[in-house]
Amino acid sequence: MNNEARKVVENMQRYSEANAFILSKLTEQEQLQAARKGYEGTIPMAGESEEVWKVQNITIEGADKNAIPLRIYQPIDKKQLPILLFIHGGGFTAGSLETHDRPLRKLANQSGFLIIAVDYRLAPEYPFPAAINDCYSALQWVENNAEQINVDRQKIVVGGDSAGGNLATVTALMNRDKGATDIAAQILIYPNTDLSLNSATWTSLGDKGYVLTKEGMTSNVSSYVGDNDKINHHYISPLHSEDLSGLPETLIVTGGHDPLHAEGEAYAEKLQKTNSNVTHWHYDGQIHGFFQFGAVISEGNELITRISDFLKNSI
Repeated sequence: MNNEARKVVENMQRYSEANAFILSKLTEQEQLQAARKGYEGTIPMAGESEEVWKVQNITIEGADKNAIPLRIYQPIDKKQLPILLFIHGGGFTAGSLETHDRPLRKLANQSGFLIIAVDYRLAPEYPFPAAINDCYSALQWVENNAEQINVDRQKIVVGGDSAGGNLATVTALMNRDKGATDIAAQILIYPNTDLSLNSATWTSLGDKGYVLTKEGMTSNVSSYVGDNDKINHHYISPLHSEDLSGLPETLIVTGGHDPLHAEGEAYAEKLQKTNSNVTHWHYDGQIHGFFQFGAVISEGNELITRISDFLKNSI
């Protein structure tokens, strides 16, 4: 394991051990709120908040007549910018515009892409398909309002990390199935692609306490999916899709000490078999979440720079 990543893991484990007794006395709802607050507590690990030329918060209407908050990062005063629709991680039950604000500011500035972050509805209050409906509604809004927000409709990229990586590729699948506007690429940062949690790395790493645990993720999946009979649906576990053809160019990032490693790698291999253009970056010494930890894990900032270069050179 990378030395910086090891220090992060050790600090997280000490925090968990110190608070285990208190958490055990909380109700299920209180534990959920504590987990969400804990995730918000990782924000400083991304480093200082960079200035971006223009940052705007707006709200759009979703398919269920619900409000979907969006945050738009415009790095320069220029029209017809390429666009990245970014979907945050958090195990389908946590995360917000704030948890990913600092990495996205860096990514916008370095890539020159206009980035729109989606604050989709979370489980368990809103189980599947609420989150994916919100993400697809956001994509439709971008496609329908490209001129208004001064972006190039031919250069729309979807992306996300962890659960957000799942929702990003499912958004691309749904977009393909509906025959909508072509997506130029998808950026999948250590994505959840198989919510059955039966991969080799869930078996070998799921009880190590390396940021994610199988016990915690099992609870999250139950909150999100509810009925296990749906677990292999391709809009829930895209790795189980019988048809991955017609998806855009793909970048997949995995970490060697991340329980999601095997399913991310399997998804890359399955996409390659459909003749998709797939790039797979594997960080052998890395843990889950390092994209957000640039202040304490230098490879987190390196990843942002590499993704920026990928976007500039590929789109």
